[in-house]
Amino acid sequence: MRRARIGVVGAVVEDTIDRPGEATVRDMGGGYHSIIAMSVLLPAEFEAVPIVNVGADALARVRADLERLPRISQDGIRGVPAINNKVHLEYDGRGGRGETLTGGVPPLAWEDLEPWIGELAAWCWNFIAGNEVDRDTFERVKRAAVGPLHLDVHNLCLGPPREGKPREPRPLPDWEGWVEGTTWVQLNEAEAGLLWNGTPQAPSRVEEAALADRIWSLGVEGLLITRGERGATWFPSGGTAYHAPATTGPGIDPTGCGDVFGATWLALRVARGMDPEAAVRGAVLASGAAATVSGTARLADALAVAAETILHSELTRG
Repeated sequence: MRRARIGVVGAVVEDTIDRPGEATVRDMGGGYHSIIAMSVLLPAEFEAVPIVNVGADALARVRADLERLPRISQDGIRGVPAINNKVHLEYDGRGGRGETLTGGVPPLAWEDLEPWIGELAAWCWNFIAGNEVDRDTFERVKRAAVGPLHLDVHNLCLGPPREGKPREPRPLPDWEGWVEGTTWVQLNEAEAGLLWNGTPQAPSRVEEAALADRIWSLGVEGLLITRGERGATWFPSGGTAYHAPATTGPGIDPTGCGDVFGATWLALRVARGMDPEAAVRGAVLASGAAATVSGTARLADALAVAAETILHSELTRG
């Protein structure tokens, strides 16, 4: 029997992670976090299809890595004659980080995405590089896509790469146009601030409610705001906000936790049919587990432990 498929769009990158007082970590990242979360959390009757351009220098490794993951199809992997995206993440010990992007992977074109229209049960869009697709192409996908479309705004809120320097936070021009017509929108608190008033400062609770109301007016079913070690909040259209507190202690590395959160939400909500409150609780637990490792080499093991709780405990009950 053919498996139902969830498309995962988001750049695969090679990470270099520097945290104060810790050894440098070099590992695959970006879309790997979402892909690995899908591999662990999807049921057997589903598979995830990463739809992504990969630079020629990284293609062999990406294919070999994904070959080892269950419930992952490589049908959407496309090698391109470019240097693969590489990201240097530098944490400052105060919760901030700089993100320097190099590499030259081009955006996906409509011709790369059109074959998947009607083939996918849902779409997980995570703008890791911020240029995975241009606005016009994204509009075409939204109009034609079948099933839910989850949008993690993510690095749409970072400016363009600056040679040798970290990218700068920026308000997303015409953010309403990007958001309109999606099913679920995911933001962290800084991104919520950039959408609300153009600054990367967390909005007040009143401002968050007003932002949620604006997003709902664009046809969105619900807003998810992630809060790191303080969990995440689900703002359903026409309903009461629900906060899921973190259930694990402080982690060692937040890299990729938001990516894991979004992929887990989609796997639980779409593939496993959980109600939104259970899905957000599970996504918080999975992202907390992701924070216990640095890089992606041990991510699947950490998420497998979390999955036991997510799928087999009181967490999944209403």
